[in-house]
Amino acid sequence: MLNSVRARLTLWYAGVLALALLSFGALTYYGATRAFHARQDDSLRSTAETVASAYMQELNEEGSEAKANDVVLAQIVYPDRYVEITDAQGRPIAAADNLAGHALMLSPEKLTEARVRGASYDVQSGFKQDDSEARAGLRVAAVPLTRASVQPTGFALVAESLGEVDEDLARLRHNFYAGVPLSLLLAALGGYFLARKSLAPIALMNRQTERITAENLSARLDVANPRDELGRLARTINELLARLDTAFNEQQRFVADASHELRTPVAVIRSETEVALEHERSTADYKDALALIKDEAERLTRIVEDLFMLLRGAGGARAATSERFYLNDLIAECTRSAVVLATRKSITLKVGPLPELTLTGDEEALKRMLLNLLDNAVKYTPAGGRVNVSLTTHDHAAQVVVTDTGIGIPPEDQAHVFDRFYRVDRARTRAAGGAGLGLAIARHIVAAHGGTLAVNSAPGRGSSFIVTLPLS
Repeated sequence: MLNSVRARLTLWYAGVLALALLSFGALTYYGATRAFHARQDDSLRSTAETVASAYMQELNEEGSEAKANDVVLAQIVYPDRYVEITDAQGRPIAAADNLAGHALMLSPEKLTEARVRGASYDVQSGFKQDDSEARAGLRVAAVPLTRASVQPTGFALVAESLGEVDEDLARLRHNFYAGVPLSLLLAALGGYFLARKSLAPIALMNRQTERITAENLSARLDVANPRDELGRLARTINELLARLDTAFNEQQRFVADASHELRTPVAVIRSETEVALEHERSTADYKDALALIKDEAERLTRIVEDLFMLLRGAGGARAATSERFYLNDLIAECTRSAVVLATRKSITLKVGPLPELTLTGDEEALKRMLLNLLDNAVKYTPAGGRVNVSLTTHDHAAQVVVTDTGIGIPPEDQAHVFDRFYRVDRARTRAAGGAGLGLAIARHIVAAHGGTLAVNSAPGRGSSFIVTLPLS
């Protein structure tokens, strides 16, 4: 049962409500107890003051304590209360008939309190043996007969059974005993219904998610209300599914492209080997075959190394090593290597001013990135063209720009030139020995250093590749 979120929410709701109801009930019962006793004390004091006033009036008129006692106790009758008149020392001098020979006795401390404060209260044992009075006792209120002098003439005592207050409190307890469990039951049922209704969208999302597999990653969860918590959760899951779908498609495309790229050199090596083994050939023929096999093996090695680098960069890892170096020296070294390639094609490679800039990162990886860009620039620039390299700073970042006057890139292809195995002109790229991985590797290297790689190109007018790297 506790494996259900609905059940746990219901139990938590019922538990918190039970604690709240018990706390409220305890505070209410405590307040009611004080209020009931305070009301009884006020009523007893009012009755005692009435008895004292009537007694003193009769005493002043008749001049006789005995006659005043008889008149007052005969006229003032309280069936559920006991009335007694005492002298200044608390000894009874007159009592109502229902006392039946019993006396309401107060301690000297209580009599002194009555003189000082005008009233005092005490609890005594009840006189009756078989009812609530015997169990609860009597509440006694005492007031002085007069406060005209320092020493009053006596006290008026009125007592009432505490059983009435206990009965009121018992009725209140019975109401709590019946009301609290009933309230908890209704609240638990309502909480379970609300939890079930609130969690229904999650159950729906669970069923929909279970139906999504690798074959239908394009499916999405229904979003009833995109502004509430469940709607935001469904939207987040849909975004996750979209990323998974994209990653899965990229993986499938990567595997297919890698298989296609690896198939060609392997097929060439196999066919050359089979041809060389079919018949006896001259030493020159064998050398030509082995040279071709060596070239294809080197191409195969480059493709595998590039794939390994891309796989390492696909996880979003930072630079493999981190060292401080001069970026201007790195650019100068790379351009010296690229001059050899440019000279073979009668291409002018020009390097602009190289301000001294320090950078922290993987120097060898950045060399490979820049050499890839220079190799592409030379490869796709016709004879007599130009390749320019510049280094500037902008917004606390170094900006390396490789510009060529080559064939350019159509606008529709510029968004894909950094994709793995993508070629603008597949036939020309394959003939040049490329696998469509150079720019993808360059982008991963730049991203690993926290930078960006962008392209600006136009067909027939050349291309500019802009590398932006944050400075140390």
